[in-house]
Amino acid sequence: MIAALARISRPAWPWLAGSALARLANLACGILLLVLPAIAITSAATGDDVPVAVLGAMLVGLALAKGAFRYLEHFLGHRAAFDLLADMRLRFFDAVMPLAADDDAGASADLTTIATRDIDRVEVFFAHTIVPAVTAVIVPVAVASAIGAGVGPLAGAVAFAAFAVGAVLVPLVGASVVRDGARETARVRADIADHLTGDVVGLAEIRTLGAERARLAALRRQGDHLTIAARRVGQAQGVRAAIGLAWPVAGAMAIIALATPDDVATHIVAAAALVGASPAAAAVEAFGRSLPHALQSARRYLGVLARTTSIADPADPLRVPPGPLGLRVSEATFAFPGAPPVLAACSVEVAPGGRLAVVGPSGSGKSTLISLLVRQRDPQSGSVELVGEQGAVDVRDVALGDLRRAITVVEQRPVLVSGTVRDNLRLGCPELDDAAAWRALEQAALADDVRAHPDGLDAPLREEGLSLSGGQRQRLSIARAMARDPRILILDEATSHQDAETQRLVRAGVEGNPDLTIVVVAHRDDAISGIERVLRLPEVRDEADGELSASP
Repeated sequence: MIAALARISRPAWPWLAGSALARLANLACGILLLVLPAIAITSAATGDDVPVAVLGAMLVGLALAKGAFRYLEHFLGHRAAFDLLADMRLRFFDAVMPLAADDDAGASADLTTIATRDIDRVEVFFAHTIVPAVTAVIVPVAVASAIGAGVGPLAGAVAFAAFAVGAVLVPLVGASVVRDGARETARVRADIADHLTGDVVGLAEIRTLGAERARLAALRRQGDHLTIAARRVGQAQGVRAAIGLAWPVAGAMAIIALATPDDVATHIVAAAALVGASPAAAAVEAFGRSLPHALQSARRYLGVLARTTSIADPADPLRVPPGPLGLRVSEATFAFPGAPPVLAACSVEVAPGGRLAVVGPSGSGKSTLISLLVRQRDPQSGSVELVGEQGAVDVRDVALGDLRRAITVVEQRPVLVSGTVRDNLRLGCPELDDAAAWRALEQAALADDVRAHPDGLDAPLREEGLSLSGGQRQRLSIARAMARDPRILILDEATSHQDAETQRLVRAGVEGNPDLTIVVVAHRDDAISGIERVLRLPEVRDEADGELSASP
C-alpha cells in the first residue's frame, strides 16, 4: 500500500523535495533561535559578554529567515498538494466513468466520499505530513550526533534516547486504537453520506409518509456511532499529546543534570538545541496519526481505480455507419445474476429516420432495453446493431464515445447542473452558439419561456434545476439533447410532466428532422399516439421457468 501511495504521488515529488529542503532550513533557524540566546547567557555568566546589538541583529535575521523558509515550505507543499489533488481526481473520474450500470460501482454517496474526503486525506498525508516525517529523522539524528560530538557521548546518548521517545514511542501509543478508529470512522462517515443523499433525493416521499422522525433517529444513531469511534481515537491521541509535551523537557533536564561545574555552559546549549529540534521529532506523531487515515482512504481510492468494467471499447473499433441511423435488436436476452431474464429473446427494428415506441408496465424491461441500446450493458445472447444505408455494425464493435455521440437519451427525471440555461445546453456540446441554442429550445417548446426571462440564455438555474417546474426541466433536457444534433434520440418518459398540447408541440419539434430516428419509451398508449411501430413488453411470466416474454 505504501508503494502504491508513492506511485500515486510521483507527480508531486519535485515540489515535495523543495518543501523538505525549505523545512530543514526553517528548523535549523528555529534551533539557532534557542541556541544563540543560550550561548549568550552562558557567556555572560562566565564574563564573556556578547554584544547585544550583534546578538539582536542575528536573532532578527534568523527570525526573518525562519519566516521566509516557512513560507517557502508551505508554498511548495501546497503546490504539490494542488497538483496531487488534480491528478488523483482526474484518475478517479477516469476510473468511474467507464463503469457500467451492472458493475456494482457502489452508492453514489460512497463514491462522492472517496472523491472528496478520502482523496483529501491522501493529499494531506503526502503534501503536509510526509515532508515533516522525513525531516523528523534527519534533524534529530544530526542534532543528537552534534551533541555527542561536542558535549560528550553520554549527553549524545541521552539526546538520542529523548528523540527516540518522541519519534518512536509516542506514535506507538494507542496505534491499534487509532488504526481501528480510522477504519470505523471512514465506514460510518460513508454510511452517513449515503443516508443524507437518500434523504435529499427522497425528501418529498419522506414528508408525505411522515417518516421524518424515523429518518432523523436513524441518522442520530449513526452520529452516535461516529462519536464513540472518534472519542476512542481522541483519547489515544490525547495521551500521545501529553507525552509529546513532556519528553523534550525531560530530555533537556537530563542533559543538564549530567553537567559538571566545568561544562555547564555546553550542556545548557545542548539542552537548548534538543528543545529547539523537538518540533521536528514531534512531526512523527502527526505522521503516525495521519498514516492510518491515509492508508484507509488510499485503500478505498485504489479499490475504485482497480475496478474493471464489463463494458469497454473494442481493441479495434469499427466506424459508426455514416448518414441516418436505425436500430436492430435481434433475439436479445439479459438477466441479472441469479434472477430470471428481464428481456428474453427480444427482437425489434426501426429504420433510419423511423419512429419506434416501447410500451410496458414497470418491471417489463424498458430501462434494460435502453441500457442495451447505449451499451451500458451487453446482452447475454443476441445482438444490438446500428443500421445505416451502407450496412450495420454491432454496438459492441464501435467505440463507446462514438456510440454515445450518435445516441442521446432523455430521461424522465433529468439531471441539470447549476449555472445558466446556456451552461446546461452546452453540457454535451461546449462550442454551441446562441443561434443553435435557440433552435434547440424551439424544438423543445421552451424558447418562449426562456425569452420571457430578462436574462434569456443567461437565466440562472439552481442546482438540479429546482427553480424550474418539472415540465420545464424535461423540456430543457430535450433541448440539451437536440443541441447535440443526435442521430438517434431516445425519450424515456421524457414528456410525462407535460400537458397534451405541450406534448404535441415537443413531438412536432423533435420530429421536424426527417433523418432523426426517435424511440419513445412510455407506460401508456396515450403517450405514443401517431407511432405505428410499437414494441410491447408485457410482464408475462412463464409458469415453468419464470421468464419474461417480449414481442414487437
